[in-house]
Amino acid sequence: MKKYSIILTAFLLAVSPVVHAQTADAPQTEQRLTLSGGPVLESNLSGFFHSGVDGGNSQMRAGVSAGGFLDLGIRPAFSVQGTLLFHVKRSDFEWDGQTGEFRYVGAEFAVHALYHFHLRSGAQFTVGLGPYTEFGFDATLKRNGVKSNLYEKDTDTGLPILRDSNTGFAVKVGYELACGLQLNATYKASVTNLLDANSNTVKMFPHAVSVGVAYRFGK
Repeated sequence: MKKYSIILTAFLLAVSPVVHAQTADAPQTEQRLTLSGGPVLESNLSGFFHSGVDGGNSQMRAGVSAGGFLDLGIRPAFSVQGTLLFHVKRSDFEWDGQTGEFRYVGAEFAVHALYHFHLRSGAQFTVGLGPYTEFGFDATLKRNGVKSNLYEKDTDTGLPILRDSNTGFAVKVGYELACGLQLNATYKASVTNLLDANSNTVKMFPHAVSVGVAYRFGK
């Protein structure tokens, strides 16, 4: 419950200035901030950059993401967007000649600075960049039919195999039709070593590619 509270609090703090700006009085000659948002549905491919693992090999596999976004329009060509997504991610990881199936369930809060190229048809191209933070709810590794909980603490060291949160940066490109339907693609790479145990010798940085659709209400 604590993780859910952190995610919701961060999302509300990000959008509360937007709501206040919408209700504040402003001179008619000044452009007012605009607020829009909608649902997001994506497919993802995820894996790891790693070092210190002899014979290690990470293979990306398909997963799914769903959530929503709120977009604060500051200028016609510029906006700041907050996104909350819930993920199911999968990948294969091989070391010492054995392959394990990694499965992750978690949530992500991201903030993007977006630049919009408007077309005469009413459609627009969008490019953006920004940070994100993930909060893991469950992470398992299945190898030889045995499933291990990667967030369970070791009885000797008191440390889990993986950290349950990580932070990184994302690049986003998209195309939005005049009706509000969006087609988006995003690449994300973490700057946090996901390993908790053996983190001094082994490094694993998650990364992911996602493509999907969204719909903007309140245009």
